[in-house]
Amino acid sequence: MIEFDMIIVGGGLVGTSLACALENQALKIALIDKSPLHSKPLHNFDARALALSLSSIECLQMLGVWPKICESASVIKTVHVSKQGHFGVTKICALEYQLPALGYVVNADTLNNALNHVVETLSNITLFRPAEIAKVEKIDQGWVVQLSDQKNLKTKLLVAADGSESPLRKQQGIEVQVQDYQQTAIVANVGLNQAHQAVAYERFLEKGSIAMLPFGENSVKCVYIVPSDQVEILKAQSDEKFLENIQSQFGHRLGFFTQIGNRVFYPLKKLCTETLYADRFVLIGNAANIVHPIAAQGFNLGLRDAATLAEMLVQAENANQDIGSVEVLRSYADRRRDDHQAIRYFTDSLAEPRVFQWLGILASEWVTPFKRRIAERGLGRHQSLPKLCRGVGL
Repeated sequence: MIEFDMIIVGGGLVGTSLACALENQALKIALIDKSPLHSKPLHNFDARALALSLSSIECLQMLGVWPKICESASVIKTVHVSKQGHFGVTKICALEYQLPALGYVVNADTLNNALNHVVETLSNITLFRPAEIAKVEKIDQGWVVQLSDQKNLKTKLLVAADGSESPLRKQQGIEVQVQDYQQTAIVANVGLNQAHQAVAYERFLEKGSIAMLPFGENSVKCVYIVPSDQVEILKAQSDEKFLENIQSQFGHRLGFFTQIGNRVFYPLKKLCTETLYADRFVLIGNAANIVHPIAAQGFNLGLRDAATLAEMLVQAENANQDIGSVEVLRSYADRRRDDHQAIRYFTDSLAEPRVFQWLGILASEWVTPFKRRIAERGLGRHQSLPKLCRGVGL
């Protein structure tokens, strides 16, 4: 039996970020994931992308990850918002807020590998990957996790970072509220005949939306959200026909679209759990929340989960508290509640295909406090930010 203070199940972006955030702490931690530690990043035209807020950049700086990936990141200096068929445009510019950027778009696999390179150097983290979990059993004051190779790991706190379908969450019987948006996101990289000038676009359509995020010098990440009943028609379209379709929907603010990569289809749903914790058990990332992708808030929200939990565990350990106690986990859940609710409301409001989107665009352009509030939410800057997201060490 190998004993740990904490076991993190799920070595994706959020789970690994939590492990990195606890670097050099007095906590002995295990990180379990079924995938190998390193994969070959996709630098080709089909690479996955993530949009990072400034507070997420601050956090990744503190984890020692951002310097490893910043040179390959695409900067966003302006956000341009419009609604099809209506006048009025909102532009949010970094210069308005005396900032060098509003955010960055990064290759998701590059970020994942950078996190993995950091976590494998940490002396207080033991990695079990690739590893399959055979059994998880609750015991007095903790858990025993049995791996498929018969290793038994014991811990007083189990962290589920195992994704939206979270087997651990289901095993705990934690109920979830799920809303099917009846929409599908079609994600693909699109080549341009001109430079994007570091502008990210969000265009609301009569039914759905289309976003274009800088991703490389003359290409963008396209996120085209459509009613799900249109998906089979769009799947059947040739690349040339599909490019014509998104060009007509988006317009020519980016010039002409020249090529398109592999199209990936994601049915959209919202998921939120009835609670973030149980007895010596806590949920983070997609295991706790899935939000509409319209404002690219998902990973940023999960990273704040990891940063907040790390901060509270360090505080508890320094105060000689039991890190798996209900008091510590309840405090974590209370602290995350407002952020989770605010992001769900923010993304749901933007996703509503109604005229108030247009009114919101006009209001955000002409009413300065309202525009600043939208910008601050997109930047990930608000009063309840954890220390790491403010550039403060634990």
